[in-house]
Amino acid sequence: MRLIVTSVTAAAALGLTACGSDSSGSQASTGETASTARSEVGKTRSALRAALATYRAGDAAAAADQVAEAYVSHFEDVERPLAQKDPALKERLEESISSELRAHMKAHRPAGTIAREVGAIAADLDKAEAALR
Repeated sequence: MRLIVTSVTAAAALGLTACGSDSSGSQASTGETASTARSEVGKTRSALRAALATYRAGDAAAAADQVAEAYVSHFEDVERPLAQKDPALKERLEESISSELRAHMKAHRPAGTIAREVGAIAADLDKAEAALR
C-alpha cells in the first residue's frame, strides 16, 4: 500500500512539474492568456444571447442549461486573468452568470427581465474585455 501511495505521489509531482507554469512571468504567456480570455469573453456573450433566445422561445430549463454551459465552457477561462485585472468585476460576473441569471430563468421571470439581465451582463463583459487589453 505504501508503494502505491509513493508511486501516485511521485507521478503527480512529475505531472505538475511537466505542466508547470513559466515562473519568469514572460509577456508572451501573459499576452496569450489575456488574448484567450478576451476570446472567451466573446464566446460567453454569444452563448448568453443564445440562451436568451431559447428562453424567449419558451424553454426556460434549456436556457438555464445553456447559461451553465456558457459559464463552464467559456467564462471559467476568463476568471483567472480577469481576477488579476479587476477582481470586483470578476466576482460580479461570476455571480451574475453562475447564480442569478440561471435562478431567474428557473423561476420563469418575464422575458423582458431576463433580457435586461443579459444586457447588464453583456455590458460587464464589455468592461472585462477592455480590462484584459
